[in-house]
Amino acid sequence: MRRTVLIVPGLLSSTEGESYLRQGAVGMCRLTEQGDLSKVTRLPRIETPEAMLLGMNPRTVSLHQGPLTVSALGWDPPERSTHFHLSLMSLQEGRLIVPDVLPLPSEVDHILEQAKRLNTKTLTVLQGEMFDHALVWESVGDIGMTSASDVDGHLMKDHLPEGDGESSFRRFVDDSINMIAELELNERRVDQGLPPFNVLWPWGGGVRTSVPNLALRRGEPAKVESASMRLAGLTRLAGYKHGSREALGKGLATKLRNLADRLLEAPVAIAYLDVAQNLRRDNREEELAWFIRELDGQLIQPLLDDHNRTPSRLTIIAPGCLTQSETMNLKPSEIGLAVISETGQLENTRYPFDERSLDEKAISTRDLWTLVESGL
Repeated sequence: MRRTVLIVPGLLSSTEGESYLRQGAVGMCRLTEQGDLSKVTRLPRIETPEAMLLGMNPRTVSLHQGPLTVSALGWDPPERSTHFHLSLMSLQEGRLIVPDVLPLPSEVDHILEQAKRLNTKTLTVLQGEMFDHALVWESVGDIGMTSASDVDGHLMKDHLPEGDGESSFRRFVDDSINMIAELELNERRVDQGLPPFNVLWPWGGGVRTSVPNLALRRGEPAKVESASMRLAGLTRLAGYKHGSREALGKGLATKLRNLADRLLEAPVAIAYLDVAQNLRRDNREEELAWFIRELDGQLIQPLLDDHNRTPSRLTIIAPGCLTQSETMNLKPSEIGLAVISETGQLENTRYPFDERSLDEKAISTRDLWTLVESGL
Protein backbone atom coordinates (compact mmCIF):
# COMPACT_ATOMS: atom_id res chain seq x y z
CA MET A 1 0.00 0.00 0.00
CA ARG A 2 1.41 3.37 -1.03
CA ARG A 3 1.55 5.94 1.77
CA THR A 4 1.69 9.66 1.09
CA VAL A 5 1.78 12.44 3.69
CA LEU A 6 1.30 16.05 2.61
CA ILE A 7 1.95 18.80 5.18
CA VAL A 8 0.94 22.38 4.37
CA PRO A 9 1.00 24.83 7.31
CA GLY A 10 -0.87 28.10 7.07
CA LEU A 11 -3.90 26.89 5.09
CA LEU A 12 -6.32 27.61 7.93
CA SER A 13 -7.25 31.14 8.96
CA SER A 14 -8.22 32.10 12.48
CA THR A 15 -11.90 31.47 13.16
CA GLU A 16 -12.51 35.23 12.82
CA GLY A 17 -10.64 35.50 9.52
CA GLU A 18 -11.58 34.88 5.92
CA SER A 19 -11.54 31.22 4.85
CA TYR A 20 -9.48 30.64 1.72
CA LEU A 21 -10.12 26.91 1.94
CA ARG A 22 -13.88 27.27 1.50
CA GLN A 23 -13.23 29.35 -1.63
CA GLY A 24 -11.12 26.83 -3.50
CA ALA A 25 -10.44 23.45 -1.86
CA VAL A 26 -12.83 21.04 -3.57
CA GLY A 27 -10.39 18.12 -3.37
CA MET A 28 -9.85 18.43 0.36
CA CYS A 29 -13.61 18.52 0.89
CA ARG A 30 -13.90 15.27 -1.10
CA LEU A 31 -11.23 13.63 1.03
CA THR A 32 -13.07 14.25 4.30
CA GLU A 33 -16.01 12.31 2.90
CA GLN A 34 -13.93 9.13 3.11
CA GLY A 35 -11.38 9.78 5.81
CA ASP A 36 -10.76 10.31 9.50
CA LEU A 37 -10.59 13.99 10.48
CA SER A 38 -8.49 15.21 13.43
CA LYS A 39 -7.46 18.52 14.87
CA VAL A 40 -3.74 19.25 15.17
CA THR A 41 -2.42 20.64 18.45
CA ARG A 42 -0.62 23.99 18.61
CA LEU A 43 2.96 23.56 17.46
CA PRO A 44 5.58 23.86 20.21
CA ARG A 45 8.40 26.40 20.03
CA ILE A 46 11.40 24.11 19.69
CA GLU A 47 14.89 24.15 18.20
CA THR A 48 14.17 21.64 15.43
CA PRO A 49 10.48 21.63 14.44
CA GLU A 50 11.42 19.75 11.26
CA ALA A 51 11.59 16.57 13.37
CA MET A 52 7.79 16.63 13.57
CA LEU A 53 7.57 16.67 9.77
CA LEU A 54 9.34 13.30 9.66
CA GLY A 55 7.12 11.80 12.35
CA MET A 56 9.69 12.03 15.15
CA ASN A 57 9.02 13.09 18.70
CA PRO A 58 10.55 16.60 18.65
CA ARG A 59 11.91 16.15 22.16
CA THR A 60 14.34 13.53 20.87
CA VAL A 61 16.03 15.80 18.31
CA SER A 62 17.75 19.15 18.84
CA LEU A 63 20.00 20.51 16.10
CA HIS A 64 21.04 24.09 15.40
CA GLN A 65 21.00 25.64 11.94
CA GLY A 66 24.69 24.96 11.25
CA PRO A 67 24.60 21.14 11.51
CA LEU A 68 21.44 21.03 9.39
CA THR A 69 23.05 23.17 6.67
CA VAL A 70 26.24 21.09 6.59
CA SER A 71 24.19 17.90 6.33
CA ALA A 72 22.01 19.36 3.57
CA LEU A 73 25.18 20.10 1.57
CA GLY A 74 26.18 16.45 1.88
CA TRP A 75 29.19 16.80 4.16
CA ASP A 76 30.26 14.67 7.14
CA PRO A 77 33.00 16.63 9.00
CA PRO A 78 35.02 15.18 11.89
CA GLU A 79 32.97 14.37 15.00
CA ARG A 80 34.60 16.93 17.27
CA SER A 81 33.68 19.92 15.13
CA THR A 82 31.22 22.80 15.23
CA HIS A 83 29.13 23.58 12.16
CA PHE A 84 27.88 27.01 11.09
CA HIS A 85 25.54 28.37 8.47
CA LEU A 86 27.49 30.88 6.37
CA SER A 87 25.41 33.68 4.83
CA LEU A 88 26.59 35.77 1.92
CA MET A 89 25.53 39.30 2.90
CA SER A 90 26.06 42.95 2.02
CA LEU A 91 27.97 45.36 4.26
CA GLN A 92 26.95 48.98 3.64
CA GLU A 93 28.05 51.88 5.82
CA GLY A 94 28.88 49.47 8.62
CA ARG A 95 25.48 47.74 8.54
CA LEU A 96 24.85 44.16 7.54
CA ILE A 97 22.08 43.74 4.96
CA VAL A 98 20.35 40.64 3.65
CA PRO A 99 20.41 41.34 -0.12
CA ASP A 100 17.04 41.35 -1.87
CA VAL A 101 18.51 40.54 -5.30
CA LEU A 102 19.78 37.04 -6.01
CA PRO A 103 23.36 36.68 -7.26
CA LEU A 104 24.11 34.97 -10.53
CA PRO A 105 25.37 31.37 -10.18
CA SER A 106 28.64 32.47 -11.78
CA GLU A 107 29.01 35.22 -9.14
CA VAL A 108 28.44 32.72 -6.33
CA ASP A 109 30.99 30.32 -7.83
CA HIS A 110 33.60 33.07 -8.11
CA ILE A 111 33.03 34.40 -4.58
CA LEU A 112 33.17 30.95 -2.97
CA GLU A 113 36.23 29.99 -4.99
CA GLN A 114 37.97 33.04 -3.53
CA ALA A 115 36.58 32.22 -0.06
CA LYS A 116 38.54 28.97 -0.02
CA ARG A 117 41.60 31.14 0.60
CA LEU A 118 40.06 31.85 4.02
CA ASN A 119 40.47 28.20 5.04
CA THR A 120 42.85 27.50 7.91
CA LYS A 121 43.90 24.38 9.82
CA THR A 122 40.65 24.55 11.80
CA LEU A 123 38.23 26.52 9.60
CA THR A 124 36.83 25.21 6.31
CA VAL A 125 34.35 26.93 3.99
CA LEU A 126 31.78 24.68 2.24
CA GLN A 127 30.04 26.00 -0.85
CA GLY A 128 26.27 25.78 -0.92
CA GLU A 129 23.89 27.80 -3.06
CA MET A 130 23.05 31.47 -3.56
CA PHE A 131 23.25 33.12 -0.12
CA ASP A 132 23.47 29.90 1.91
CA HIS A 133 26.80 28.17 2.59
CA ALA A 134 28.55 26.54 5.54
CA LEU A 135 31.64 26.81 7.74
CA VAL A 136 33.19 24.01 9.81
CA TRP A 137 35.34 24.70 12.87
CA GLU A 138 37.33 21.63 13.87
CA SER A 139 36.93 22.38 17.55
CA VAL A 140 34.15 22.60 20.11
CA GLY A 141 33.35 25.61 22.25
CA ASP A 142 30.74 28.10 23.37
CA ILE A 143 30.54 30.81 20.73
CA GLY A 144 27.77 33.39 20.45
CA MET A 145 26.70 34.61 17.00
CA THR A 146 23.70 36.50 15.62
CA SER A 147 21.64 35.02 12.79
CA ALA A 148 21.52 36.74 9.40
CA SER A 149 17.85 37.63 9.84
CA ASP A 150 18.40 39.13 13.30
CA VAL A 151 21.45 41.16 12.27
CA ASP A 152 19.79 42.48 9.09
CA GLY A 153 19.99 46.29 9.09
CA HIS A 154 22.15 46.50 12.23
CA LEU A 155 25.71 47.66 12.76
CA MET A 156 28.13 44.78 12.33
CA LYS A 157 30.38 46.00 15.16
CA ASP A 158 27.56 45.44 17.66
CA HIS A 159 27.10 41.79 16.69
CA LEU A 160 30.57 40.34 16.22
CA PRO A 161 31.16 36.76 17.43
CA GLU A 162 31.80 36.38 21.14
CA GLY A 163 33.13 33.52 23.24
CA ASP A 164 35.50 30.65 22.53
CA GLY A 165 37.56 31.23 19.41
CA GLU A 166 36.07 34.70 18.88
CA SER A 167 39.34 36.12 17.55
CA SER A 168 39.47 33.51 14.79
CA PHE A 169 35.86 34.14 13.74
CA ARG A 170 36.21 37.92 13.83
CA ARG A 171 39.33 37.63 11.70
CA PHE A 172 37.44 35.34 9.31
CA VAL A 173 34.68 37.93 8.88
CA ASP A 174 37.17 40.78 8.40
CA ASP A 175 39.23 38.77 5.91
CA SER A 176 36.12 37.86 3.94
CA ILE A 177 35.33 41.56 3.58
CA ASN A 178 38.86 42.40 2.49
CA MET A 179 38.95 39.53 0.03
CA ILE A 180 35.60 39.68 -1.76
CA ALA A 181 34.72 43.38 -1.49
CA GLU A 182 37.40 44.20 -4.05
CA LEU A 183 36.29 41.61 -6.59
CA GLU A 184 35.44 43.06 -9.98
CA LEU A 185 31.87 41.78 -9.75
CA ASN A 186 31.31 43.87 -6.60
CA GLU A 187 32.90 46.96 -8.09
CA ARG A 188 30.56 46.53 -11.04
CA ARG A 189 27.54 46.11 -8.77
CA VAL A 190 28.37 49.26 -6.84
CA ASP A 191 28.78 51.21 -10.08
CA GLN A 192 25.31 49.99 -11.10
CA GLY A 193 23.81 51.10 -7.79
CA LEU A 194 23.32 47.51 -6.61
CA PRO A 195 24.25 46.18 -3.15
CA PRO A 196 27.59 44.35 -3.13
CA PHE A 197 27.99 40.76 -1.94
CA ASN A 198 30.94 41.56 0.26
CA VAL A 199 30.86 39.66 3.57
CA LEU A 200 30.50 36.04 4.73
CA TRP A 201 28.63 35.90 8.04
CA PRO A 202 28.74 32.72 10.19
CA TRP A 203 25.91 31.91 12.61
CA GLY A 204 23.78 29.04 13.94
CA GLY A 205 26.78 27.15 15.32
CA GLY A 206 26.33 23.72 16.84
CA VAL A 207 27.61 20.17 16.92
CA ARG A 208 25.97 17.31 15.08
CA THR A 209 24.07 15.23 17.64
CA SER A 210 22.60 11.80 17.02
CA VAL A 211 19.35 11.44 15.07
CA PRO A 212 17.24 8.24 14.96
CA ASN A 213 17.70 6.33 11.71
CA LEU A 214 14.10 6.22 10.55
CA ALA A 215 14.80 3.96 7.58
CA LEU A 216 16.10 1.26 9.96
CA ARG A 217 13.53 1.93 12.68
CA ARG A 218 10.56 1.75 10.30
CA GLY A 219 12.04 -0.93 8.09
CA GLU A 220 11.85 1.00 4.81
CA PRO A 221 13.09 4.23 3.25
CA ALA A 222 10.89 7.23 2.50
CA LYS A 223 11.19 10.03 -0.04
CA VAL A 224 10.88 13.60 1.28
CA GLU A 225 10.02 16.58 -0.90
CA SER A 226 10.37 20.20 0.23
CA ALA A 227 12.08 23.50 -0.52
CA SER A 228 13.63 23.58 2.98
CA MET A 229 17.40 23.29 3.41
CA ARG A 230 16.86 22.54 7.10
CA LEU A 231 14.49 19.66 6.37
CA ALA A 232 16.83 18.34 3.68
CA GLY A 233 19.64 18.25 6.23
CA LEU A 234 17.57 16.46 8.87
CA THR A 235 16.17 14.03 6.28
CA ARG A 236 19.69 12.92 5.36
CA LEU A 237 20.67 12.43 9.00
CA ALA A 238 17.52 10.36 9.58
CA GLY A 239 18.35 7.94 6.77
CA TYR A 240 15.68 9.13 4.33
CA LYS A 241 16.24 10.63 0.88
CA HIS A 242 15.31 14.21 0.08
CA GLY A 243 14.30 15.15 -3.45
CA SER A 244 15.77 18.00 -5.47
CA ARG A 245 14.74 21.31 -3.96
CA GLU A 246 15.60 23.03 -7.24
CA ALA A 247 13.29 20.69 -9.19
CA LEU A 248 10.45 21.38 -6.75
CA GLY A 249 10.72 25.14 -7.08
CA LYS A 250 9.65 27.49 -4.32
CA GLY A 251 7.00 30.05 -3.50
CA LEU A 252 4.41 30.64 -6.19
CA ALA A 253 6.75 28.92 -8.65
CA THR A 254 6.40 25.58 -6.81
CA LYS A 255 5.80 22.89 -9.45
CA LEU A 256 2.73 21.29 -7.90
CA ARG A 257 1.73 19.00 -10.79
CA ASN A 258 5.26 17.65 -11.10
CA LEU A 259 5.27 17.07 -7.35
CA ALA A 260 2.05 15.05 -7.66
CA ASP A 261 3.71 12.81 -10.25
CA ARG A 262 6.76 12.21 -8.04
CA LEU A 263 4.62 11.42 -5.00
CA LEU A 264 2.59 8.91 -7.00
CA GLU A 265 5.81 7.14 -7.99
CA ALA A 266 7.08 6.79 -4.39
CA PRO A 267 5.93 3.88 -2.19
CA VAL A 268 6.38 6.04 0.93
CA ALA A 269 6.63 9.82 0.73
CA ILE A 270 6.39 13.00 2.78
CA ALA A 271 5.89 16.39 1.15
CA TYR A 272 6.17 19.66 3.04
CA LEU A 273 5.13 22.96 1.45
CA ASP A 274 5.71 26.23 3.35
CA VAL A 275 4.22 28.51 0.69
CA ALA A 276 0.91 29.30 2.43
CA GLN A 277 2.52 30.22 5.75
CA ASN A 278 5.05 32.45 3.99
CA LEU A 279 2.30 34.23 2.04
CA ARG A 280 0.48 34.85 5.32
CA ARG A 281 3.68 36.16 6.88
CA ASP A 282 4.02 38.64 4.01
CA ASN A 283 0.27 39.49 4.05
CA ARG A 284 -0.19 38.54 0.38
CA GLU A 285 -3.92 37.82 0.37
CA GLU A 286 -4.58 37.44 -3.36
CA GLU A 287 -1.59 35.18 -3.86
CA LEU A 288 -2.64 33.03 -0.89
CA ALA A 289 -6.12 32.51 -2.34
CA TRP A 290 -4.59 31.68 -5.75
CA PHE A 291 -2.08 29.23 -4.26
CA ILE A 292 -4.74 27.30 -2.35
CA ARG A 293 -6.77 26.87 -5.54
CA GLU A 294 -3.67 25.70 -7.40
CA LEU A 295 -2.68 23.38 -4.55
CA ASP A 296 -6.11 21.78 -4.65
CA GLY A 297 -6.34 21.41 -8.42
CA GLN A 298 -2.72 20.61 -9.35
CA LEU A 299 -1.66 18.46 -6.38
CA ILE A 300 -4.46 17.25 -4.12
CA GLN A 301 -7.01 16.26 -6.75
CA PRO A 302 -4.51 14.15 -8.80
CA LEU A 303 -3.46 12.42 -5.57
CA LEU A 304 -7.08 11.82 -4.63
CA ASP A 305 -8.05 10.52 -8.08
CA ASP A 306 -5.27 7.93 -7.95
CA HIS A 307 -6.04 7.20 -4.28
CA ASN A 308 -9.53 6.06 -5.24
CA ARG A 309 -8.13 3.67 -7.88
CA THR A 310 -4.98 2.33 -6.20
CA PRO A 311 -4.69 0.90 -2.65
CA SER A 312 -3.08 3.70 -0.67
CA ARG A 313 -3.15 5.76 2.48
CA LEU A 314 -3.36 9.50 1.86
CA THR A 315 -2.76 11.94 4.70
CA ILE A 316 -3.18 15.69 4.41
CA ILE A 317 -2.16 17.84 7.38
CA ALA A 318 -2.74 21.59 7.68
CA PRO A 319 -1.06 22.56 10.99
CA GLY A 320 -0.62 26.04 12.34
CA CYS A 321 2.38 27.97 11.04
CA LEU A 322 5.83 26.73 11.99
CA THR A 323 7.02 30.34 11.75
CA GLN A 324 5.14 33.33 13.11
CA SER A 325 5.36 37.06 12.54
CA GLU A 326 4.00 39.89 14.64
CA THR A 327 3.09 41.73 11.44
CA MET A 328 0.79 39.00 10.10
CA ASN A 329 -2.57 40.48 9.13
CA LEU A 330 -3.77 37.24 7.53
CA LYS A 331 -3.86 35.54 10.91
CA PRO A 332 -3.46 31.76 10.74
CA SER A 333 -5.21 29.40 13.11
CA GLU A 334 -2.91 28.22 15.91
CA ILE A 335 -4.40 24.73 15.70
CA GLY A 336 -4.81 22.73 12.51
CA LEU A 337 -6.72 19.96 10.80
CA ALA A 338 -5.66 16.62 9.37
CA VAL A 339 -7.40 13.88 7.44
CA ILE A 340 -6.16 10.30 6.95
CA SER A 341 -7.88 8.20 4.31
CA GLU A 342 -7.35 4.65 3.10
CA THR A 343 -8.64 3.46 -0.24
CA GLY A 344 -12.10 1.96 0.14
CA GLN A 345 -12.67 3.53 3.54
CA LEU A 346 -16.29 4.70 3.81
CA GLU A 347 -16.11 6.57 7.10
CA ASN A 348 -17.75 9.98 6.73
CA THR A 349 -16.60 12.51 9.29
CA ARG A 350 -19.60 14.79 8.63
CA TYR A 351 -17.24 17.72 9.30
CA PRO A 352 -15.58 19.87 6.60
CA PHE A 353 -11.87 20.42 6.12
CA ASP A 354 -12.02 24.12 6.95
CA GLU A 355 -12.22 26.54 9.86
CA ARG A 356 -15.78 25.51 10.83
CA SER A 357 -14.39 22.27 12.29
CA LEU A 358 -11.88 23.92 14.60
CA ASP A 359 -14.38 24.40 17.41
CA GLU A 360 -16.03 20.97 17.10
CA LYS A 361 -15.49 19.18 20.42
CA ALA A 362 -16.36 15.80 18.88
CA ILE A 363 -13.20 15.88 16.73
CA SER A 364 -10.15 14.37 18.44
CA THR A 365 -6.91 16.34 18.76
CA ARG A 366 -3.46 14.90 17.98
CA ASP A 367 0.15 16.05 17.75
CA LEU A 368 1.63 16.74 14.33
CA TRP A 369 4.39 14.17 14.66
CA THR A 370 2.02 11.35 15.67
CA LEU A 371 -0.22 12.14 12.69
CA VAL A 372 2.78 11.90 10.33
CA GLU A 373 3.82 8.64 11.96
CA SER A 374 0.29 7.24 11.56
CA GLY A 375 0.23 8.29 7.91
CA LEU A 376 3.44 6.38 7.27
